[in-house]
Amino acid sequence: MTKPNDDTILDHEAPQKKPMSLAGKAGVFTLSRAVTIITQLLAGVVLSHVLTKEANALVSYLVLTLYATALAFGQLGLPDSVFFFFEKMPAPNRKAFTLMLAKLLGILALAAGAIMLIIGWLAAEKDGYAELRTLIWAMMAMLLLELPTTPMPNVLIALDRAKTAAWFNVFTGLAQFMAMTIPLLLPDPVTAIPIGLLLYSTLRFAISAIIFQKLFKTEPRLTLPKGTIREVLRYSIPLSLAQIFWMLNKQLDKQVVQWLLPNTVFAVYQYGAMELPIIPTIAYTVSAVMMTQLVGHHLRGEREALLGLWYKSVQKVSVIVLPLVMIFLVAAEEFIALLLPESYADAVIPFRIYTLILLQRVASYSNMQKALGSTAPITHSAILLFVINAALSVPLALWLGMAGPPLAALFANIFSLWYALRNIQQLLKISFKEVFPFRFYFKALGVAAVAAVPVLLLKTTVDLPRYIDFFLLAACYLPIYLILARVSGIIEDSDWQRLTRKLGKG
Repeated sequence: MTKPNDDTILDHEAPQKKPMSLAGKAGVFTLSRAVTIITQLLAGVVLSHVLTKEANALVSYLVLTLYATALAFGQLGLPDSVFFFFEKMPAPNRKAFTLMLAKLLGILALAAGAIMLIIGWLAAEKDGYAELRTLIWAMMAMLLLELPTTPMPNVLIALDRAKTAAWFNVFTGLAQFMAMTIPLLLPDPVTAIPIGLLLYSTLRFAISAIIFQKLFKTEPRLTLPKGTIREVLRYSIPLSLAQIFWMLNKQLDKQVVQWLLPNTVFAVYQYGAMELPIIPTIAYTVSAVMMTQLVGHHLRGEREALLGLWYKSVQKVSVIVLPLVMIFLVAAEEFIALLLPESYADAVIPFRIYTLILLQRVASYSNMQKALGSTAPITHSAILLFVINAALSVPLALWLGMAGPPLAALFANIFSLWYALRNIQQLLKISFKEVFPFRFYFKALGVAAVAAVPVLLLKTTVDLPRYIDFFLLAACYLPIYLILARVSGIIEDSDWQRLTRKLGKG
C-alpha cells in the first residue's frame, strides 16, 4: 500500500467559508488543554504552600483522590462514544443522543456518589479525616452536576466547534482554580473549598445547558432507534474498564515503593515518578480533533485517506513532542532542582525513566482503535499493561531500588504500544510496517537526539547558574533543533512558513 502524500490533510480549508484548518483546531484545543492542566497543577502548588500538611492531606484526598476517582469511573466511557456515534447516526438524532448520554451519566452520578459516600465515611475513621463526613455531601452534589456535562467538549468538537470547546476547557481550568484558591482567603478554607467547587459545577452545568440549547435549538427531539443504549454501552464499557486499569497502573509503582523501600525513598520517589502531563495532551487533543474525520473515513471504507490522516497527525505531533521530551531528558537534573529542594535530587531517577516513556506519546493509539469501532482490545491492552507492570515492579524494585518500578512501567508501555499497533494493523488488514510512519518517526527522533549533543556538552563543561540553568539549556536546544529539523526536511515548508509567520506576529 502506498502512503498518501497529501500535505493538505491537516490544513484543508473550504473555499466558500474558510473554516479553521484541522491543524488550527488541534492547536487551539491543545493550548486550551494545556491551560487547564497548568491551572490544576498551580492550584495544588498554592494549596501546599498555604494550608497545613494535615489540612492539605484532607483536601487532596477529598478532591484529588476520592472525587476525581468517582468522576473518572462514573463516566463509564460514555463521553468517548460521541465521536463514533455522531458520525454514524443521522444528524437529526444527535440532539436526542446527547440528552441520552446526559441522563445515563446522571444515573451513574447517583451510583458513583453513593460509593463515594461509603468510602469517605469509612475513611473518616482515620485520624485527621473526621471532617470528610461533612464535606463529602458538597462533593456528591458536585458530581451530580458535573458528570452529565463531561461529554460537552466532545460534542462541540464533533459538531466542528473546536474553538468553543477550547474556550469551555479554559473556563473549566480557570474556574476550578478560583474555586480552590479564593476560599483560602476565608477563615475556614477546608470547609469553603468544597462549597467553592460546588458553585463551579453549578456554573458549568448552566453554561453547558446554554451551549446545548444553542447547538440544537432548531433540531427536533427525535426518538432514538431501539437498542441504541445497548449499542452505546457495548462500545463504551470496555473503555471504562480500560480507564480503571490505567488508573490502577498509575498508582502501582507508588504502592510498591511505599511497601518495599524506606519511607525516605518514597518521599523522594513520588515527586519524580510522573509523566509530564502536558506532553501526552498534545497527541490526545490532536487525535480528539481528528476523530470525526477518522470515523468517517472508516465507515465509508476509505482506508487510504484514513491512513493518510493518521500518518500526517503522527508526523506533526512527533515534530513537537520529540524535541520537548529530549529537553527534559537532557536537563532532567536541572528541572528537578528547579522544582524541589536539594534533598530531593534523587527524584531525577524515576523522572528521567518516566520521560523515556513519553517518546511513544506521539499518537493516541486508543483513539485510533475507537475510530475503528474496536474498544475491547483497548481493555485487553490496559489489563496486560497492569499485569506486566505488576509482575516486573516488585523484583526490579528489590534489585534496583527506586529505578526498578519506572523501568517496569517502561517495559510494560513498550508492550502496550506493540499490542495497540498490532490491533490497528489487523483491523485495517495491512502489514505491520504500514500501520505507523516508522521511517519518519525514527528520522525525527534522530534529529532531536543529535540536537541534544551540543547541549549535553554545554551542560557537562560549563557551570551554569542554578534555577535558570534549565531555561538556558532549553533556549540553546530549540534553535539547534529547528535548524536541523529544517535542513533534514522534518519541518516542511508549510510548517516553517506558519511558524515564521506566527513568530513575526509575536
